[in-house]
Parts: sequence; C-alpha cells; structure tokens
Amino acid sequence: MITHTISSAAVDAVPAAAPSNDDAPAATAPFATPPIRLACVEVCNFRRLSSTRLDLDETTTVLVGANNSGKTSLLTVLRNFLSDQSGFRPYDLSLSQWSKLRELSKAWEGLAEDPTTETKDAEVWVDQLEQLLSCMPFADLWFDAKEGAYSYVAPFITSLKWEGGAVGVRLRLEPVSNIEELRKLAWTFREARHPVKDLPQKGHAWPEDIIDYWLRHPSDLRKVCAYRLDPAEGPLATKGESSPQVLPAGSEPVELAHLRKLIRVDFVAAQRGLGAEEDEARSETPSSRPGMFSSQLLKFARQHLNVSTSSAGHGEALVAAIAEAQAKLDDLIYKALKPAMEDVEVLGYPGLHDPQQFHFRTRIQTADLLAHSTAVQYRLDKSVLDESLPEHSIGLGYQNLQSLSFMLVSFRAARLNPPQGAPAAIHLVIVEEPEAHLHVQVTRNFSSNAHGLIKPKDAVHAHLRSQLLISTHSSHLAHGDSFTRLRYVKRLPSNGAGGKPSTEVVNLGDVFGKDVETRIFAERYFQVQHTDLLFADAAVFVEGTAERMLVPLFIEQHVPKLAKRYVSFVDIGGSHAHRLRPLVEKLGIPTAIVTDLDPVIQTKSAKGRTVRTAVHIAGQADLECGNDTLTSWHPGLPNFKDYGKPTAAQLEWTSPKGVKVRFAWQLPVTAASDQWPSSFEDALVLANIDWFKKLDEEVDAEGKKRKHRGALSKVVELVVDNPDHVKLLEALHNLMHGTFSKGDFAATLFERLNSGAVLQCPEYIKNALEWLSAEVNVTAGGTP
Repeated sequence: MITHTISSAAVDAVPAAAPSNDDAPAATAPFATPPIRLACVEVCNFRRLSSTRLDLDETTTVLVGANNSGKTSLLTVLRNFLSDQSGFRPYDLSLSQWSKLRELSKAWEGLAEDPTTETKDAEVWVDQLEQLLSCMPFADLWFDAKEGAYSYVAPFITSLKWEGGAVGVRLRLEPVSNIEELRKLAWTFREARHPVKDLPQKGHAWPEDIIDYWLRHPSDLRKVCAYRLDPAEGPLATKGESSPQVLPAGSEPVELAHLRKLIRVDFVAAQRGLGAEEDEARSETPSSRPGMFSSQLLKFARQHLNVSTSSAGHGEALVAAIAEAQAKLDDLIYKALKPAMEDVEVLGYPGLHDPQQFHFRTRIQTADLLAHSTAVQYRLDKSVLDESLPEHSIGLGYQNLQSLSFMLVSFRAARLNPPQGAPAAIHLVIVEEPEAHLHVQVTRNFSSNAHGLIKPKDAVHAHLRSQLLISTHSSHLAHGDSFTRLRYVKRLPSNGAGGKPSTEVVNLGDVFGKDVETRIFAERYFQVQHTDLLFADAAVFVEGTAERMLVPLFIEQHVPKLAKRYVSFVDIGGSHAHRLRPLVEKLGIPTAIVTDLDPVIQTKSAKGRTVRTAVHIAGQADLECGNDTLTSWHPGLPNFKDYGKPTAAQLEWTSPKGVKVRFAWQLPVTAASDQWPSSFEDALVLANIDWFKKLDEEVDAEGKKRKHRGALSKVVELVVDNPDHVKLLEALHNLMHGTFSKGDFAATLFERLNSGAVLQCPEYIKNALEWLSAEVNVTAGGTP
C-alpha cells in the first residue's frame, strides 16, 4: 500500500469563498439539479472545423475518433475562446478562408494613400470589414437554462418575456471591429508589403500575405467579442441538421465579463511532463515540470496557503504554527550567526541613541516550503516512518493519476473561490488524452471518477453545474462509458473543386434511435471485445476466431498497402453484424464484412416442427442462406444460386450518404473443380490442397515422416484420403460440424504463417481486402 506523507489538510485549509459583490449572480433557492448547462457548441472557420456541431452531455462527454480527425481542434477552440487570454494563431484560421483573406491583402497592396487620413470609399471598407470578419473563427455556445438561472443569462437574453429555454452566445475572433481599425490594419500591411511585393514569389519575402503578416504580429489575433443569438434559430429549437445563424448587421457586442460569470473553463493538456529524474542537470524545481503532483501541489499552495500570522480566514492552528516557527527561526539564526555579528557590532557608534544590536526576523511563505523536488514523498509501509521515496521514483501511471486528480481538485477549489464575485454557474473542465501511463482498470473508470473530483460537494453549491470534456485514443476509456456520452469525431474528405477536408461530430447516443436494446448490445459487445473500431481508418468484420487470427496475416502477405493503415478487426458473427449497420453508416469508414453463407434446408423434426438444418452445398434445389446479415442487410438474394456468381452491385452496398461496405462470402473454388465451400475453413483448405498434401510428406531432422497433431492432422488426413474434390468438400463439412477445434486449427496455421509459410488467401477474402485497400487510399486523399 502506498501512502502520502503530505496529508489532505492542505485542501481543507482553502479559504472560504469570497463574499459576493453586488453585481454577482447568486442562486435564490436550492436546486435538486443545476438550472443551467452547456448543451451545444457550434464551431466555424477554425482549422478543419469549417462548420462543426458538438452536443455535450449533462456531465461527461468523451471525444473519440481516428488521428487527425479534429478532436484536439475542438478542445483548443473552446480553450482559446473561453480562457481569460485568447491564444489564437494565424494557422488556426481555416484553410477554406485563406483565399478570401489573400484577396483582401492583395487589394490593400494597391493602396496609394494612407486610408486612415481620409473618409472616402466608406462602402468599400464596410464590405471589406464584413468579408474579413466572415473569415474569422467563431463559436456559438448554446445553454439550456431554467428560470432559476436568469441572473446568469440575463445579459444574453433576446426576449423581454423569458421563461427559460435556450440561450445563445457567439464568440468571434476580431482582428478589427470597425472601419477605422480596418483602415489602419490595411495601411500597416501595405507598408510592410510594399518593399518586397515585386520580389520573386519563390523567395518568400515577408510578408507574402496577411496570414504571413500575422505570424509576426500574433497580438492582432487576441480580441474576442461576444454577441447574443436568436434561440428560435438555434440548434436546440430546430430539429435535424442546421447551420449557424447569420449575425444581424449592426449587432452590438456584450461585455465578456458577463460570460466569465456564466462559464469557467480549465484545461489539462496531453503533455504533462512526467518521468524520472535522470541526472543533476535536470531542473530541481517542480514548476519546470507542470505535470508532476508536487507541481500541482505547489501551485495550489501558492494560490491558497501563502498565509501570515495576520491573515484572516484561516484556521488558528495554521496561523499559530507559522508564528511559532518564525519565532524559533529568528532565535536560532541569530545564535548561529552571533560570533560574526558581535564582530560587526564592535564597529558600531557608541552613542546612546545609535543602533545597539542586530536582530533577524523571518517571514515564512508556506508554499515555498514545498518548492523542491522531494516535497512529496511516499511510504510503502505506514509503520516504517523513516522509509519513504521521492515522487519521481514512483511509476508513471501513479504519477499521472495523482497529478490529474490533484489538478482537478485544484480546478474545483479555484472555481469555488474566485478572486471576486461568486463562482461561475458552469465549470467546463477539458482533459486531453488522460490515458497516458494509466493502467487499463484506471482508464476504464477515469471519466466517472474525474467528474466526481470537479463537482462541488456541499449542498450550498447544488445550483452549480460541472461538465467534463475528454478526448481519448483509448478504447478502454471510451467503452467505460455509455454510447450516450460518446461523440465520434469524423473526418470528412474534401469534395473536390478546391474544397478542404473538414470534420463532423456524430452523437453515438443517437445512432440507434429508439432501439435501446441494440444500443445496449453494442455497448456491451464493445466492452467485452475491447474493439478499436472508433479509432480506425477502416474496418474488417469477420465471422469467428480463425478469421480474426489469419486475415491480418493474409493482409501482410497479399495486400501490403492495407497493412500500413489503421484497420480494426471486429469479430462478430453473421447473425449479429447487421445490428451494427446504423453504427457503420454513422462512422463512415470503409468496411469489409467477411462472413459465411451458412447454407440450410428446411426439414421436419420428429415432433413435426419445421427446422433449418446446416448442409454443405451440393447443388440442392431448396438451399437457403442462413446468414441474417446477407439476407436482411445486403444483398438479400432470393435465389441461393445467385450467391455463387454475384455482380459488383451485389457485393458492394452504398448508403444514401455514400458510405461503402464490401460484403464477402464463399464462392466456388476454381482450383478445387469449382466446389463451393460454405465456411472459411472449407474455403481455406480447398484453396491450398497442394500445401496440405505437402505437409503429409514432411520429414524431421532424422529423415522420418513428421507426425502432425491436433486439428491440423485431421485436415491433412482428409485431404490425402479424399482426392475427389466433391467427397473432400462433404468430408470437410462433416468434420467442421463435429468436434473439430477451429481455434486449434487456426492457431497452428497462425504459427506456421509467422514462421514464413505461404498460404493462398481464399479468393473471396482477397478480393474484398483489395477493395478495402483501394477505398482507404481514396478516403485518405490518394489514388486507388
């Protein structure tokens, strides 16, 4: 067991909340649940977020998705707009707006006179101001508020008869806000551009355009303005998809100070500076390593525990301890320095009214006592007081957990104890990729535990809302929550004609609509399988264990380009794969479904009931496909024989929004006299008859015939004993539907393939994998 030598008294010593001033909103009555929440955010013109909507859960929202999909951009734009200091950079401006900005800067190059000294062409400057602001990033915050939240949202209400409901606030980056400021910017840019405008473009002389100009003058991108929005045109009032509303001309901004009382944001970055101390050259100050628990403790102490003997609002014990320590230090320091001080006093003046003796007075800054690399130590055994280890010697997982936990507690304390006024009504805490160094069990429960750390505990704060926004690449963290809290951040490729890639956010809680049973099935399946489907570039659905083990190896051997992509393998049978159809449609990634035909015939049982019996394919007239995915999703062919010669359209399914799924099932094998297998194992054997025959001829180091064991030996015997392909297929069917261990068979082949053996991939699977490789390349922006 690990215990801390630093107790929790530090947290308990946080001063009480400052008294509210006259203009600070306050709750008029206790609430069972907070009367306001941040329900939705719409972001435009920020990086790849050309027009992206994010719906937030009441407590915890988890962003999932493949790399470079826009998860970090969503977190960053909220941080930039809601933090006290804006952190926008020129490259935050969406690529889709660069051409418009360059048109403006080109027009400014041609200015012959300083426009700040004249007032002509006012209409031209009005148009340019509108064009410039239309290119700027903005975020629409939509709050769902009840009547009890009126004091918080009053500055943003657009109706005199407000009885609760949606409240919208637009935050927009504004390099300039009026014509006068625009004229000044235009002339300043023209003066910088004029000396280099005729130089060759390949020289990249600064500034090439207004974007290049802002790289040296990022302070121009610091001003954010807030505006009221019409709730009737907002996403909370309209059903289905909607575009951000157009801000009416002449809209007056609202003071940002009102928004600070409504919502506070805190941010935990992915890079937290954890690790072991390796040498003396490494900094000893915790402040240089912001992720360490000791660094968080030091910051917390400097904010809340730097007290003196005259401080009010602190516990008497803490004040008394500081006073006693200072008095003892005064005395001890003087005694230690007394010999030197006596010599100094000899040189003093003998006058009666001159200084007669030196005296020392210390001033203890509580937080500084923790400003060293071993301020926090851990005991492995509570009973052994003199055996403790410094923080950096504990595992990274424990360091990260402690750092994150205390950081969240510190955010809560800072929110409840603002420098002035009352706490913000909504506290949005953003955590970027918390899974680094954390163990699986901790990661799975992180979101629920983390929200408990930022939520106020006292009943007096019941009216305050705490919301957590997490981005992650961890399937364990994602599947630790319900789909209702997951938001899939989806990459949208450019549509050609100069379009740019963009991002869409899918609320996975809405994917299955009112079909709660299927949603719960999907949630539980993902939890058990730990699938990484939500983070992949493409997906392969397979029928069972053998396909799950061998198909990835076939990809490496036969489709190497696909092996370089992030492909998720989902092991789900044909009787259930179709249930994930809504999810496949929403994720929008290319998918191949490798499944079995499951041929059956209807027979009568002893009790007269109609039953479906599995059979091998031997030209029966009354064969039916027993695979629910093929019958209820695609292609749903009425005649079983048509599955033997499918058309391209029957193999590929396309959703109304263009999502493509390639289906693959067993087809007649040319190398086996066109026999038609009905399972993966059948198809694999028929495609590699000669390979299995050679296994029967293998000899060991002593020249003796090698004896195969387990499932592989049974297959080898069947192949050797049945040279007739018709009889071989029937024998394989009987073997596979008996006590045959498919897992053992697949494991043996897996071992041989990894040792360099080359097996032919069944043609129906190979064709599907080649299709998938081409589709992934297209969606990634390449050519097939």
